[in-house]
Amino acid sequence: QSATWIHDRWQELAASRPDVTVEYYDHHITNQPSIILTIPGTTLPSEVVVLGGHQDSTSGSNCSNDRAPGEDDDASGIAALTEVIHVALKLNYHPARTVQFMAYAAEESGLLGSDEIARAYANQHVNVVGVLQLVMTNYKGSSGDIYLINDFTNAAQNTFLGNLVDAYLPGLVRGTTACGYPCSDHASWWSVGYAASFPFESTFSQSNPFIHSPQDTIDKSGGNAQHALKFAKLGAAYMAELAKGGVSN
Repeated sequence: QSATWIHDRWQELAASRPDVTVEYYDHHITNQPSIILTIPGTTLPSEVVVLGGHQDSTSGSNCSNDRAPGEDDDASGIAALTEVIHVALKLNYHPARTVQFMAYAAEESGLLGSDEIARAYANQHVNVVGVLQLVMTNYKGSSGDIYLINDFTNAAQNTFLGNLVDAYLPGLVRGTTACGYPCSDHASWWSVGYAASFPFESTFSQSNPFIHSPQDTIDKSGGNAQHALKFAKLGAAYMAELAKGGVSN
């Protein structure tokens, strides 16, 4: 159901742009498909910029019986990506490089969707110039605003992201933190040699304690998406500065 909803919503946003495609990516290892929206590049179409987050949620060991609303993990990331798509297509954005938005399947089962896609892209020698991961963007558990995960990520691209925060989101406080393990889909891309980055809602130790439970609901984030909005703006800046191009009437 999540895959169908995201596919249909993204397709609705792309309705006025016949050059934009929204496709299911069927996997061999999981029944849940990933969703990929592609805005083709105008002058550098073989170079690809990826922005992604995972569409599935879990309630841990009781996932067969418990509700798993997944507001922060990772409806917040998918919502931020969807807003970037909404604004880009509303402004008739035409990137120089191809931009792909991905809603990954089965992250909670072990990064299954992103791992299969990243390996396929590497095997096909797709020239992915950068990957941004948006997962858990709406719970402000720390005093700062945006924390860059500094393990299983690309140091140079992390510096680039930090510069984007300073330039486009002045006044926000940024920091760094670490997962200590391959904690989300960015690691799938990093493991096959692509530059990947993961801006996060807080320090890892102060992140949302309600994830993977029926309590992962929006009231835990104040009943609004104000924190996630910062990550949508950062995603838009990342897309614009890495994919370049422009908007047209």
